[in-house]
Amino acid sequence: MRIALAVLAQFLLFSATALVILANMGQLTHNMVARNIRVMKATVQADALSQYMAQSFTNPLGQGLGLREKYSWGLYNYCGGSSDFEQVACEDKSFGHRINVPEAIRVDLPAGQSSAADGQYANQDNINRYTRAAFYLLFVGTIIAGVAFIVSLLTHMAALSIASILAFLAFAVLVAGAGIETYFIAKMKDNSAQFVQVDYGNALWMFWAAAGACLVSIPLLVGGAAASRVRYAEVY
Repeated sequence: MRIALAVLAQFLLFSATALVILANMGQLTHNMVARNIRVMKATVQADALSQYMAQSFTNPLGQGLGLREKYSWGLYNYCGGSSDFEQVACEDKSFGHRINVPEAIRVDLPAGQSSAADGQYANQDNINRYTRAAFYLLFVGTIIAGVAFIVSLLTHMAALSIASILAFLAFAVLVAGAGIETYFIAKMKDNSAQFVQVDYGNALWMFWAAAGACLVSIPLLVGGAAASRVRYAEVY
């Protein structure tokens, strides 16, 4: 019983760890996996803004070289490229990254042009502040989930008890971070500019799924620890 509960909890924590690692990879590189993982995306209606679109989607971002058909935000940076994201350029990575759609649009518009997204969000300062806070929460949650999985591999009572506490902390921190991101992305969706449409990214659901896996693992870890204690009492 103890082993069965521990193994099931380990599987859930391994799944949670794998999900948060994948979510952290979003937009970090141009490879097929990373470029298709995103916390949020913004799609530009190229037909309506054809005169402002980039001639090449691999040109550097932020230099007034034209808008991209799609922008995607990961935890550490954002990228812009073609609608299928086969041609992509990314900004430099930074720790404590925030989501700022109007700024991403503005810095890509040719010189002298006004941004279709300027003034889009009256609460952009709050979006900047809280999405940066969400980054730290999700980053810390990633670490805690990984540590919980490693500790759970030691299937004795103390390790399983500690792993259950870590799993709860990972759950709480991941829910807080994912909740903040979800709330502000929902607000941006509701207030999208006429030619720029915002939507959720798959990395967001990975964080939510990881939080769920951590939550479900807690009673299994507690049960495994209790069974381990009973077995210890019977033996000694």
